[in-house]
Parts: sequence; C-alpha cells; structure tokens
Amino acid sequence: MMAVLAIATVSVRETLRRKVQVNLLVFGTLLVLASYLISTLTLGEQHRIISDVGLSTMHLIGTLLAVFLGSSLVAGDVERRVLYPVVAKPATRSQYLLGRYLGLSCALILNLAVMAAALSGALAFEAGAKALDTTLLASFTMMAVQFLVVAAVAVFFSSITSTTLAAIFTLSIAIAGQLTNEMRNLWRGGGAWLARGLWYALPNLGVLTTNEAVIYHRPLPASTWIAGGYGLLYAAATLALACLAFEQRDFR
Repeated sequence: MMAVLAIATVSVRETLRRKVQVNLLVFGTLLVLASYLISTLTLGEQHRIISDVGLSTMHLIGTLLAVFLGSSLVAGDVERRVLYPVVAKPATRSQYLLGRYLGLSCALILNLAVMAAALSGALAFEAGAKALDTTLLASFTMMAVQFLVVAAVAVFFSSITSTTLAAIFTLSIAIAGQLTNEMRNLWRGGGAWLARGLWYALPNLGVLTTNEAVIYHRPLPASTWIAGGYGLLYAAATLALACLAFEQRDFR
C-alpha cells in the first residue's frame, strides 16, 4: 500500500506540472468565468446560460485532461524507459499502475474543484445568494465519476500500446460513451447484435450527466446515484483488466 501511495504522490506532482494540464485548466476556468459575461447579453436566462456553458466547459476540459494525461501516463514511462527501475524495486506492476491511476484521479478531481469553484462563484454572483445547492453538487460528483471512467480507459490503453494510439482509442470511446443511448435505435435489423454488444461494452457516460437538472432547476432522477455506482464499477473493472494486461506485457 505504501508503494501505491508513493507512486500516486509522484504522479500528482508530475501531472500538475504538465503544460497541457496547466493550459487546459486555465483555459477552462476562463471559459467558465466568461459564461457570466455571455449571460449578460440576454434577459432572464442568466442562470441557464451560465450553467449550460460552465458545465459543458468543465466536462470538455476534464475529459481532454483525462484522455491526454492518462494516455501518456504509462506509455510515456515505457517509451522513456523510466518504468524499468520502478518495477525492479519492491513494487509490482499492478501497484505501479494503481499508483499512477490514483495520482491521475487526484489531479483530475483537483482540476474539477478549481473549475467548480469558478462556476459556483459565477452562479452566486448572478443570483446574489448561495449557489452550491444539492443538485449542483451532485452534478459535480457525477462529472468526477465520468472523469474517473475515462481515466481508467486511458490507463488501460496506455498500459498496452503507445501514447498516440492510447489517446486516439480513449477519445473515441469517450465520445462513443456519450452516444450509447442512441445505439438503442440500431437494435432493429440484421446488425442488432453488434449494436447491442457495443452498448454493453462501452461506458454509458450519458447516464452520468445531470446538466439538465441544474440548468432547468429539475429534481435529480432517482437513478442518479445508481448510475454513479455503475460508473465506479466500470472504472474498477477496466482498471483490473489493465493490471492483468500490464502484468503479462513483455517490454523487450
């Protein structure tokens, strides 16, 4: 356990110093704050515009961070041959992978917290009152689960292939995961088995999005927390597959 925590600590520091992470975080935070300025162009729709633009920006930036940081997490160490002295010490490959994922997850949640604070501040300034209600907090939580799922997928591909291919595969799955519900319409016809198989295999990221509840002041669906549990289980299963594949990988 100490080895996992040590690797996770190093991973957090390394991730937070990456230029792509800093640039995307600053860009995302500025966009979230700019949503307030955009909302002033309309009358009576300020809350909806700030919520819509802010949550969409947070989702986009967080997903890109999970994809690009996660895809280079393991593959980058293999390409630079940094991995060899790490696994040669009393740390198994699975411990190394878990530590890297844990560090990445902490960095993603820290990034999310920064953007969430910016959005909450913009909403509070617009409403002149406390903005962090239960629905908004739940939306942030579900967004964090989405990032954990995407990060697990990125780590999986990063552990079996190169950085570039891992980024391409992860980004493709992240986009497809938002469209899994639309695949139900393809269940008719001769290729229904393929659409059904993809629906079960891909992460259903759409059910983890609660933006509409925040934008339109709607109550959260009863299945929200069940969907969150599903996301965590999917991330855990993907990470288990990554550990299994990484243990069998030949670095020669």
